Amino acid sequence: MFACSDSPGDTPGPDSGTAPDGATTAEASATDSSVADAADGSTPLDPRVFTLSPLPAVPADPTNAVADSAAAAALGQMLFFDKSYSGALAVAGTVANGGLGAVGETGKVSCASCHLGTELDDRRSKPGNVSLGTDFGTRRALALVNASFYTWTNWGGRFDSQWSLPLVVAENPKIMKSTRLAIVHMIYAKYKTEYEAVFGALDARLDPANANAAAFPATGKPGDAAWDAMPVADQTIANTIFANFGKAIAAYMRKLVSRDAAFDRYVAGDDSAMSPAQKNGLKVFLGKGACVSCHSGPHFEDAQFHALGVPQTGPNVPAADLGRFADVPALLTSPFNTNGAFSADVNTGKLTGLAAIAAQKGQFRTKGLRGVAVAGPYMHSGQLATLDDVVAFYNAGGGDAADAGEVKDSMIKPLGLSAQESADLVDFMRALTGADLPMALTSDTSK
Repeated sequence: MFACSDSPGDTPGPDSGTAPDGATTAEASATDSSVADAADGSTPLDPRVFTLSPLPAVPADPTNAVADSAAAAALGQMLFFDKSYSGALAVAGTVANGGLGAVGETGKVSCASCHLGTELDDRRSKPGNVSLGTDFGTRRALALVNASFYTWTNWGGRFDSQWSLPLVVAENPKIMKSTRLAIVHMIYAKYKTEYEAVFGALDARLDPANANAAAFPATGKPGDAAWDAMPVADQTIANTIFANFGKAIAAYMRKLVSRDAAFDRYVAGDDSAMSPAQKNGLKVFLGKGACVSCHSGPHFEDAQFHALGVPQTGPNVPAADLGRFADVPALLTSPFNTNGAFSADVNTGKLTGLAAIAAQKGQFRTKGLRGVAVAGPYMHSGQLATLDDVVAFYNAGGGDAADAGEVKDSMIKPLGLSAQESADLVDFMRALTGADLPMALTSDTSK
């Protein structure tokens, strides 16, 4: 229950006359009441239940040639936990904000700093709205467990691959405040052996003892004088290493998969895997709550973006966030998008016809619901503290879309759920939490 829409191009919902499984609305409503109280065959399960489980294999990523390389994933895990390349803190760390050190200190922020929770979500930043890296950002860091099932990466779809996200995060002055040249030198100094085993030899001029070491300044990115003075050929060498930095981290993230939720066991035939309240919540999810209209498929999301009227309120939350409308132009102009020279496959078609249009204002990606019960607070800037708050938000018909100048999806209307139905729906979402990740995948392996 995080996004629903009948906007053009989105998954049809209850108001569209067609249910997600192809049945008419009337047929779907009739089916809702037949969801089994048992999974032993005594009462037929709603057919839509079987579209929600089990979680399949992680989708292939043709744009990342090392996506499924164990060596790349091992390097990516090292880089994920490495703090050494992050820049100076702009906000002092306190008990109240969960900060990471004193103003001006460097080497205090890693990817893991904002991905520490059970679902590798942000449990450190306080009070839990936007995430705090070197400074307060504008949104809350998303959970990384099962994130490889998303078609688009980040709240507004700023990235069309997982590997391009760490690149922008690393150079963002409010998150890690690093530069691509600093990362290139860090890789040479600390991870040369591991990098070369995956991607091939690094340029000899990266050795500080090389007579031509000045070709690669110690730090810099586009717009910095040191970077802009470099020959294009050397910029390309640095950008390739930088892109590979992201691809290694993405290979690691593809291993962060949690399966075997209570819901999966229930669908597979274990009637005792879900409580009576959770089974009732499943009925609400498929029926009166219409949650399945957007939270569809085994990852419980539709690969779409929706405007819900979520207010821009809360500590450190910016006054406005235009969501996908602001993120699409940055994606299209990025040299690291899947159409660019650093993509292993530039023929995916993902960006064909994509453009920023007014209808995207205030749209954010539908959140997958696996693990959602242990990954609060909720919405793009942590505006809602609990799942009960989320259900109440939808039950009331969403929020006031005027804050972001957006047009709220017409499907977002009051649901009329009773207190018991709301509670059962929340209880059902608790049944979507899978097994914990192996400790070996969440251990700091950096040098």
